[in-house]
Amino acid sequence: MTAIVLFLFLLAQEQPVPTPPPATAAMPAGEDFTKAVFFAKKYAEMKDWTNAYQQYAKADALQPDQPEVLYNMAVLLAKAGRYSESQAKVDRYNQLFPAGAEKPNVTKLQLELEFQRELQTKRQGEQEYSDLFARGRFLYSKNDLDAALKQFQDAEQKRPTDPAAVFNQAVIHEKLGDFGKASERFHRYQELESDAGEKTATDQRLLALESEMADMKTKIVCPFCGLRLPIGATWCHRCWHGPYATATSAAACATATRATSYADGRFAKNDALSCARDDLHYTAARQHAIQDARKAEGWSYNGEIIQGFREQVKYVQGADYLEKIVAPATGEILYFAAHPAGDGRTFLLDREDVIIDGQKYTNRYTFDAQSRIARQQVEYQNAAACNHVVNMTADVVYANDLLSVVKITGGYEGTQVEGSPKTDWTAVVAYTYDATSRLAKEDLGVTAINKTYRVKPYGHERDDVAKLYDRMRVNRPIENMLAVGDRCATSGNVFLGNPIDLRPFYAITPHLGITLPNGVTKATVTFTYP
Repeated sequence: MTAIVLFLFLLAQEQPVPTPPPATAAMPAGEDFTKAVFFAKKYAEMKDWTNAYQQYAKADALQPDQPEVLYNMAVLLAKAGRYSESQAKVDRYNQLFPAGAEKPNVTKLQLELEFQRELQTKRQGEQEYSDLFARGRFLYSKNDLDAALKQFQDAEQKRPTDPAAVFNQAVIHEKLGDFGKASERFHRYQELESDAGEKTATDQRLLALESEMADMKTKIVCPFCGLRLPIGATWCHRCWHGPYATATSAAACATATRATSYADGRFAKNDALSCARDDLHYTAARQHAIQDARKAEGWSYNGEIIQGFREQVKYVQGADYLEKIVAPATGEILYFAAHPAGDGRTFLLDREDVIIDGQKYTNRYTFDAQSRIARQQVEYQNAAACNHVVNMTADVVYANDLLSVVKITGGYEGTQVEGSPKTDWTAVVAYTYDATSRLAKEDLGVTAINKTYRVKPYGHERDDVAKLYDRMRVNRPIENMLAVGDRCATSGNVFLGNPIDLRPFYAITPHLGITLPNGVTKATVTFTYP
């Protein structure tokens, strides 16, 4: 190819030079060329590279591809930092004059151009790194963490051995809650960092990360107050929300339907119970989200421990658990008592006051050796009816570590003026599981309701009782109580009474947390799993 080009060049030299127009008074082309070369050299001696190049360019236009001119133009372009143009002239020289007189100098110039090209590439890379790093810091300051992370990752590609970009990636992963990646990036940072003090500081961060990662594997978070709790905790001991681990917790991931029916077999209603289970596994991000939501509502904290709601509700925190909830404006107080379970990291309620749908209950729990609820005793005063103090007891039976049967009994005794009525009832909940030990069905059956007036009521109460049970006889059980249900007074045309209230047994059988209307004696909850 070189030979062909050279041949064409020589052929072009043999062509007759066109005669300039007679009217022209300029010097011959050869003299103009010589003058341009002379001026170029003089400007070069003065280190006026720009004018020197212009003169050589003029000479090249007059007599193209002269070896000395090509070489000098390449040199001047290199001095001006126009390396790609200089390379083009060098390439042209090597193509036309592979053995030219300037070849040794051209070879040296070629090396200089390669060096400048590498230097330019390096400087460009450093500038790109600086731009990426600065952009990453700006995005981080705006809390655009994902975009900032991408900038620092790109910066690492530009300069793989610089620890700064790696460190910033670790910080962002840590803030995003991805502690595994944060740990890997901090370890990589330690490999790159030469400063012993910085490495020591990073060791402390790694220890904190390892603790967080351990908590993510072994802790849950209270969905109300955000406290970290060991997996297996039943209640949050700083706000007493729960339960989070019960014998029926397997059903929490299923949708359920609760069907109720009357004593005579008639259908009452269906209730669809949707899956409302939250992912309770601890992460720093999930904890912060919960606590930030509570704070936005007006709740206050001391560290991780909730303290109260504005001036309306005060949580009295003891050394180990929440002991009281106080409403200063009304003087109402809810009391709690608990004991540590197992290794002392979780607490089990011995006593609690709880308000459900405006009704206050006092629950007392007894636990077996496996820290499971074995018995629950409930006491409440039904102010919505006749102010009777109702007592209930649930006894729990387990089989092969699964909840098998719950027997619930309840009742109350009335005043002498209303005839000293004594009422008691019994209900049984049976549990059925599928082949994989998932809860398939809960069957509740009220097996007995008994009510007996032990003395004659008097005054207004006598007339009321006659309306409630027209066949009432002293010391004789009221007939057909399963169908009629408990009645204790009238309010206009409405019968008041003490229906069977299963709501306080939320920790044992949450899907049956209802009050049974009079006459309803059966409830079945069936579970469907995805």
